[in-house]
Amino acid sequence: MIAGMKCPNPLNIAVLVLLAVLCHAQETAPLNPANMNKTGMLPPHTKVLGERAVAAFAKKDWAAARKAYKEMLELDDGNALVWANLGAVEQQAGDVKRAVECFENSVKFNPRLAQSWTALGLLAQQQGDAYRAISCFTRAIHEEPEDARAHNYLAITVKGLGWADAAEAELQKAVDLMPDYGIAHFNMALMLLERRPPAVELARRHYEKALALGVAKDDVVERRLKE
Repeated sequence: MIAGMKCPNPLNIAVLVLLAVLCHAQETAPLNPANMNKTGMLPPHTKVLGERAVAAFAKKDWAAARKAYKEMLELDDGNALVWANLGAVEQQAGDVKRAVECFENSVKFNPRLAQSWTALGLLAQQQGDAYRAISCFTRAIHEEPEDARAHNYLAITVKGLGWADAAEAELQKAVDLMPDYGIAHFNMALMLLERRPPAVELARRHYEKALALGVAKDDVVERRLKE
């Protein structure tokens, strides 16, 4: 192994979840019923609470954000999106156990919410439970097959178990789905350099693409590319 595969800090998923699910019934245009069944909606008439939660989150005032989402749960304690956002708050606040509980509630109430499965996978990965992480990422991909980030996270996890072929396949899916996904290009370069024999020129192309997309240079990779 020449270097560690790159993955955004697991805490970053919290912001992704928060931004993805903040929509209110009273604010939206007519929705596709199929999409509503898949992602759900926040409780109606919670615009003020939602705005308060977003403002608190931006200020990293986890207590205020937590309070707002708990008030929303008092209106609808089975709302998967509110549970996901509360999980994001707990995750950012550093309470991993509580974050896991919230995301588990989210998928219990809406098993089709892919981002909650991804959040659970990242938390499991953070805790060293690779098989649980694989299960969660696989379910996220089942719900959102074109989610390049979930493919990247799955690749990182299976690579940690030594499943190189599976990891490379998942990374290929990630860069095919999102050609401007710099971290996936970087990870693909690592995989190609670990082949026996290494695919140096192909790895170079992925590495240069990653750099062009803003990924930081890696001394070990650059040295291997020069060998």
